[in-house]
Amino acid sequence: MDFDPSQTDPELKRLLEIDKRLFAIAIQFKVLTMIEWPKGKQEEFLSAYARGEKIIPHVEYPKRQHAEQLKALDEILLATDSSHPMALYLNQTARSYWFGHKFAENLGCPEMLQYSIDMYGRPGDFVTGSKFTNIDAAKFFIEIADEFNDYHNVDEQDICVLAETIKSQIEGELSAVFTADKISVQIDENLVPKAAAGVNRVRLRSGTCFSRYDFKQLLEHEIFVHTLTALNGKYQKHLTCLGAGSPRTTATQEGLATFAELITGAIDLGRLKRIALRVLAVNMALEGANFIEVFEFFLKNGQSQSESFSSAQRIFRGGDPNGRYVFTKDSVYLDGLLRAHSFFRWAMKKNKLGLTRVLFSGRMTFDDAEKLAPLYESGVILPPKYLPPWLSQVPTLGGYLAFSLFANKIRVGTLDKEFRQ
Repeated sequence: MDFDPSQTDPELKRLLEIDKRLFAIAIQFKVLTMIEWPKGKQEEFLSAYARGEKIIPHVEYPKRQHAEQLKALDEILLATDSSHPMALYLNQTARSYWFGHKFAENLGCPEMLQYSIDMYGRPGDFVTGSKFTNIDAAKFFIEIADEFNDYHNVDEQDICVLAETIKSQIEGELSAVFTADKISVQIDENLVPKAAAGVNRVRLRSGTCFSRYDFKQLLEHEIFVHTLTALNGKYQKHLTCLGAGSPRTTATQEGLATFAELITGAIDLGRLKRIALRVLAVNMALEGANFIEVFEFFLKNGQSQSESFSSAQRIFRGGDPNGRYVFTKDSVYLDGLLRAHSFFRWAMKKNKLGLTRVLFSGRMTFDDAEKLAPLYESGVILPPKYLPPWLSQVPTLGGYLAFSLFANKIRVGTLDKEFRQ
């Protein structure tokens, strides 16, 4: 029997009404749209750079006033100050949007940095369950990639597939999973990343060379996680905020998406290196490196001029291209991947793989999945309409995780006697 809000207890009914208020604020907040750089900045910069002129891009942002939204969020924060799992979810989500709106009010100003950190953290944060920071993890993956590079070039793109070709390939895969929805695939010349996915469309950056790995990565990362969870959230009848990706869910979203690449064999060392380089680049910029220095850091590490510009641009969006006040979102990809891997291993060990269905019911954090599980069981949260193919094959996932749990007990440093010739 379907859950009926009219028959529930007054507190839950009150929280469901607050959810609708928060959702109305959430769907209007588009942080990446607010910080996009004007069209033509890349061509302008690279043309000057080719002439030997190293000119730091100058970007101005319109002053924004978000007093109305902030007041509404303050009211929601006060109204959800309780230990009820839905109240806690709504409170943390409202707080995340509060940081986001304060960030939007301070674009291009030093104050934007703290709000960016509040939303996404910083590279020096510790990896969950370890004594290592994300910087340590990034350096490790870069070192491994560079060592592997001695006999195979991880940066090499042996073919160049245009966005139009990738578009056609993706369209051929969508109907098998999204049986009741139409997802459009569009070419976008203004897009900063190679690809981006929303609830009903996937965008690909025009004029970009996609490698032989990119198709599978785009499919598993952008579509079978980002688009899929957005659609599942859209189908939620009661807790509607699961259909809006608040800033606090970004690390989990990117972690799940990158884990999907890992579990399906779509990720490669070159991709891991690019993710790791972003972490170090964000840290460089926080310590004062300007746009030119970050651009040349990516260039030195094997990226083309256009990709180096895009990589540097990601970090300085909304901040100051002269350094120190930057957008820290690129810190979450590696951290999210490590968190996702730890979450699935933990769920396997604790016999809680069922939480993955809660996790894919909309956009939420790993912590939300366990705390909201009672609402899933009672029918407040509906089961996911779609699951990525790799998650549908639970025995295969279980086999990988079981092997990972045991293999982690073996210390590589003790194997020299076994394999040294």
